[in-house]
Amino acid sequence: MEDRQNRLFLALILSMGVWFLVTYYFNPEAGKPKQQKTEQTTATENKENVKQETKPEQKQQAVPVTNSKDVRTITLKTEAHIAVLSSLGGRIEKFYIRNYKNIEGTEINITRADFQEIEVEGEKIKAIELSRGKGFDFNFSHRKEDAATSEWNHINFKAEENKEEGTVTFSATKDGVLLKKVYRFFPHENYFKTEISITNLGKEKLYFGDRDKPAYLRTFGSLGPLPLEREATTQELSKFFRVYRMDGSEKDFADGGDAWGFWEGIRNFFFGPPNGNEFYKDVWSTGEGVDYSGTGSRYFLAVSDTLNHPAEGILLDNRKKNETGTVLAYSSITVDAGKEETLEFANYVGIREWDGMLFRDPKLDPFKNPKSAFAGLSADLNKSFNQGIFTPIRNGIVWFLQQSYKYTIPSYGFGILLFALVFKLVFYPLNQKQAEAMKKMSALSPELKKINEKYAKDPEKRQEKMLELYKKHNMNPLSQLGGCLPMLIQLPIFFALYVAFADTIDLWKSPFLWISDLSEPDFIWTSPAIPFIAAAGVSINLLVLLMVGTQFLSMKLTSVQTDPNQKMMMYLMPVMMVFFLWSMPSGLTLYWTVTNVLSIAQQWVTNIRKKDGTPVKV
Repeated sequence: MEDRQNRLFLALILSMGVWFLVTYYFNPEAGKPKQQKTEQTTATENKENVKQETKPEQKQQAVPVTNSKDVRTITLKTEAHIAVLSSLGGRIEKFYIRNYKNIEGTEINITRADFQEIEVEGEKIKAIELSRGKGFDFNFSHRKEDAATSEWNHINFKAEENKEEGTVTFSATKDGVLLKKVYRFFPHENYFKTEISITNLGKEKLYFGDRDKPAYLRTFGSLGPLPLEREATTQELSKFFRVYRMDGSEKDFADGGDAWGFWEGIRNFFFGPPNGNEFYKDVWSTGEGVDYSGTGSRYFLAVSDTLNHPAEGILLDNRKKNETGTVLAYSSITVDAGKEETLEFANYVGIREWDGMLFRDPKLDPFKNPKSAFAGLSADLNKSFNQGIFTPIRNGIVWFLQQSYKYTIPSYGFGILLFALVFKLVFYPLNQKQAEAMKKMSALSPELKKINEKYAKDPEKRQEKMLELYKKHNMNPLSQLGGCLPMLIQLPIFFALYVAFADTIDLWKSPFLWISDLSEPDFIWTSPAIPFIAAAGVSINLLVLLMVGTQFLSMKLTSVQTDPNQKMMMYLMPVMMVFFLWSMPSGLTLYWTVTNVLSIAQQWVTNIRKKDGTPVKV
């Protein structure tokens, strides 16, 4: 996501800026068991939160004990999903995603890793579970501490299935409230719809949710998939996130941790968190309410769009390793006696690509049919996985790689080579002008060196003599600045490639030569754990080392080292790139390495030939 990429982009831009400034300012001419359940909130935390309630708690009925034989399980299958629904809690017990065809009819290969074989109606289907074995609730609670463990989850609902309409209806009563939930699945879509009805069975007006005592609705918890046979690494978990859009602004946070911002953290340090509770964070709307909310992983997204009654706020769980997701907070649900209030949600579960969010059936597309079952769907829903300002370039690169895979050699590694070559050809005139300028500058290198040595203590005189030398040989002293331009043009490509390899499922588990996965670092060997230094061991990234070698050689050929500062940067820049690229997707490093090789070849050819094609006398 854009917010979580800012740190990387800023660091890269700053490093490039340091290189350019130093060069041209100082050089005048130039695996364990799977994760356990979320930690339980301590009694102290509960006590603090109880004090915050301004309304007295109603006496809670004892949670009924349900016989497992009375629980009904219903499995629904569409072209994209397999959903296992349970009457216990009236919830989705397990949710799987499977291979499906995109809008053009091409199969999207989902089951590349961490998949299972699910038997449905006698058919074995490869699928990936996205619900982490904990399901999706779509249940209410009235205490923050219960948001992830609603009491409704322990009630056995009455279940009814309508196979013709693809619906499953659950209903149950508690504390004078009839809760009815209708799940509707569509055979060709990546969407399903949920309708939740709250009926007041009492004789007085029901304040189901207000600002003093909100009604918290948990739709999707933390999304999968997680590795099946080991615990997820810290780097893998860093790619999981929570997202919501409120009052026209989108926010996303890393999943499984706190959601306090930088300034909020400082405030909490000095003055304590609001309401004295640091474990939960309420965010309330000041305008149009919550547009959508959800959770995501590296390649997948689950998001609920509030179609008819936007929530007034969001509840975020700040506890470590929590799997609560993004919880909707309602503060304006009142139901008269004998009446009902219905909330409608459009739910998307699929890959983080614009194609996944397109409707296959035009009749269901709310932007083509105002009477669609999904009428009211947000036009900004695709922003839930927006990659920022580099999205158009990223999408163009992904399209190019997909077409290369389809029409040439079916290898995304080859596609990267082809893309690097095409990029070089497109900018050949600019690159060639730079190469020729470097060749001319190299010819002046001995004279420049003499001037530097002779006038080392007189910068003004040194500058004057250099300008005279440039004028004598018809050279522009700023010609070396042209060397910045190709690299500056490459930066958006570099960032877009990073985004593409970070979240495009087409590139997941794509091998090339000795590289097993272009979306992961090229670690060819990892040492055993080193106590107090590296708990996971030290890894060797071969491709990054090759990139460093080609980067150094390219800079040596395309730079004129007449100043010690520039020479220092020639050694320092590749080392800085090692730091940034060591844990980056190998596809990104492959592109950079190939670009270096092509630059070396172009400069070498330029250096050994004159304009008429004859060799230059050394």
